[in-house]
Amino acid sequence: MSNMVRLRRSAAALSAMALLAMIGLRQSALAQDAAKGGMLLTEARKALGGEDKLGAIKRLQVSGTFLRSTGPDQIVDGDFDVFIELPDKYRRNEITGFAGANVERAEILNGDQVADQSSGGLTPGGGFPGGFGRSGRGGADRGGFRGGGFPGRNPQNGAAQPDAGSIDERLKDQQRRVRQAELARLALVWLLSIDGPVAWIGTAQAPEGTADVLEVRPANGVPMRLFLHPSTHVPLMITWSGQPSRGGDIRRRGAPAAVPPQGQATLELHMGEYKTVSGIKLPHLITRGTEGTTQEELKIKSFKINPNFKADTFTQ
Repeated sequence: MSNMVRLRRSAAALSAMALLAMIGLRQSALAQDAAKGGMLLTEARKALGGEDKLGAIKRLQVSGTFLRSTGPDQIVDGDFDVFIELPDKYRRNEITGFAGANVERAEILNGDQVADQSSGGLTPGGGFPGGFGRSGRGGADRGGFRGGGFPGRNPQNGAAQPDAGSIDERLKDQQRRVRQAELARLALVWLLSIDGPVAWIGTAQAPEGTADVLEVRPANGVPMRLFLHPSTHVPLMITWSGQPSRGGDIRRRGAPAAVPPQGQATLELHMGEYKTVSGIKLPHLITRGTEGTTQEELKIKSFKINPNFKADTFTQ
């Protein structure tokens, strides 16, 4: 069986779990069990290498390749590096070959400061998943703030418009919240690192199996649900509520997404191909999508644990 077929089957099964969990758990007041949630999280951390090893990781560098749908019949691929320094520093670099030239982009979070870097042109479709597009403002088209027009008065109705400084501050605040949420997701996916409450909220069921579902509420970021294998406790998937991407399904090479890019949807991130690195099990295949679609695939080539970063890694 090919890797893509396995990916499609596992993604479909986990998506069914997510849907059934959302339906089943929504029906009650979600009598959350914090004690059981903490116990299952401890078991999951033990399954990945143990509390001591995971807790000792303060910095992580992840390198690999990505494949992403940016719209119908639009597939972008390239290389990426993610740099994480807990608790609040994050950087993602991408290099993409486009129109005969390399496009390089970086998104940075340094505490409460955000920055963007780009060279060689603009990535088609703009932005990283959950991030921002051209000049750091593409996120405004995904439920953020649209910066069209000029400050002052609307020529059509005379209504006062926010000034440029106000718009920039709102955009920066949107960027900050998006990147803080992304850092919280990746810290959970790779390190099972959580800085907020966690509780067991039920069991998800699908034809191919079950999963324990934990609700995680990071200090910065949106609430997430973490799906654990019922016997090994290895993390399988996380879901959260957000605005869907405009991209198609990369498994069908540009087929339209199952959910139109309007309103809120259940977003999914699947973890697979676990391999042991320095005594820690880490997922080497990450896929993202929306309710059954796969809109991005990350194949990790290497993990560097507690590397020494350059002094300017998280500055512009």
